[in-house]
Amino acid sequence: MNSILPSGWRNARYLLATALCVLMTLGTLPLRELLDVANIVMLFLLTVFVAAVWLGRGPSVLAAFLSVALFDFFFVPPHLSFAVTDAQYVVTFAVMLAVGLITSHLGARLSEQTEQAQARERDTRVLYELAKDLGGALSVGQVAEVTKRFLGGVDLDVTVLAADVFDGETTFQEYGRHLTELERNFARSANERQAIVETDSLAGTGVAIVFLPLRAPTHVRGVLAVAPRTDDAESVRSHRPLLEAVASLVALTIERLHYAEAVRHGELEVAAERLRTSILSSLSHDLRTPLTSLVGLADTLVQEQPPLPERVIETAGIIRDQAHSMHHLLSNLLEMARLQAGNIMLNREWQPFEEIVGSSTRLLSIPLAKRKLEIDLPRDLPLVYFDAVLLERVVCNLLENAAKYSRDGARIQLIARVSENGFDVAVCNDGRGFPEDRVDQVFELFVRGEREPAVAGTGMGLAICKAIIAAHGGTITAENRPGGACVRFTLPLGTPPVMEEEAPS
Repeated sequence: MNSILPSGWRNARYLLATALCVLMTLGTLPLRELLDVANIVMLFLLTVFVAAVWLGRGPSVLAAFLSVALFDFFFVPPHLSFAVTDAQYVVTFAVMLAVGLITSHLGARLSEQTEQAQARERDTRVLYELAKDLGGALSVGQVAEVTKRFLGGVDLDVTVLAADVFDGETTFQEYGRHLTELERNFARSANERQAIVETDSLAGTGVAIVFLPLRAPTHVRGVLAVAPRTDDAESVRSHRPLLEAVASLVALTIERLHYAEAVRHGELEVAAERLRTSILSSLSHDLRTPLTSLVGLADTLVQEQPPLPERVIETAGIIRDQAHSMHHLLSNLLEMARLQAGNIMLNREWQPFEEIVGSSTRLLSIPLAKRKLEIDLPRDLPLVYFDAVLLERVVCNLLENAAKYSRDGARIQLIARVSENGFDVAVCNDGRGFPEDRVDQVFELFVRGEREPAVAGTGMGLAICKAIIAAHGGTITAENRPGGACVRFTLPLGTPPVMEEEAPS
């Protein structure tokens, strides 16, 4: 504490200690014949104690030595001389000096502890006020304004650098005074090392000399750059504990804002997804009935007896086919809405996968007619626990996509195997494959494997497959292979029931 006080004040404290001793001597001197020597000694020790409490350790030590000297000079015979006629007074001087020094030490220590406690109380109070102001901040800019206003009270300028990590590279958004490139380098060093960087070499040049990382519980959220408004770098060092506490509060506030923003975005996405699902469900449900009627009317025109003119029959067939396509699209929309709403109820049974393959290929006989379909199913495939209707939808969608994105005569493979991970199924085709930059996105709703809509589709087939496989507790992935693409899904294998053989009749 003494080291940061002005030198003039330190000299004044020693002068005050000397004045106290002199005043005590002048006040006691008229009572020299009335008071016992022991009482005079106690008065001088009281002076030392007062100096220790009010002025500190150094002045109280000076007061202790002055008290012994003044007591000897004015109150011990012969008076006005440092000579001692009675050797016993030497013991009195020694005890008086020892008690004075101990008293000065204890009194000064008590005073210092009192000042420290008061300083901690003040720091706690101001930090509480700062925390309350930061708690009301709604953006990093407001956090920087509150921090700048708070540290401005101790003649410090501050710049808050909020860290933003993108593709492994950290960039800073500055709030406050614009930093130089040298200062930014120091800030990057503090952020990367997660340690305080301090440089006195820049003191007095009007730039930041202390850089404190904003360490939050999960991440380092940026850096607090502090610059003194004067040329005294020691003022920054003296406020080091306060600056560390401020940096901690700022880091916690920025992290709170980060997670609050993440929660807000999450709530918006959930609300948007719920609205989209509701709209899809309503539209697809309301449009299926008129489309069914349209298909029936078109079939009636085609089969009308006596036959209608050929041009009318051809037009009716086109209407029927387009209505079938629209009906298929709406069925996908309704199915996707049902899956995303989480209302799907699985009707799972232990069944052979071969039956799903057979029914799927029969349903897609027309799209697969111009492709070379290769089915590779081992004879010893076990029973699998699945919902037959939903898994048939998955296999149909995968085969339909494989045919849609391959040329006439291309090979399509359907392969099933038992592995350590479960029951694996792969559907592959010969073609251009998925765009390399979109392989991870093809299972998202309304995402197409092709950028250009050269092939008809809505981008819901793979999204429906993913939802169904996930409901079964499995996984599905897409990948490119030399000369084509593959979509693979895995279902949990489990332990099928033991089939009991019938007893011979």
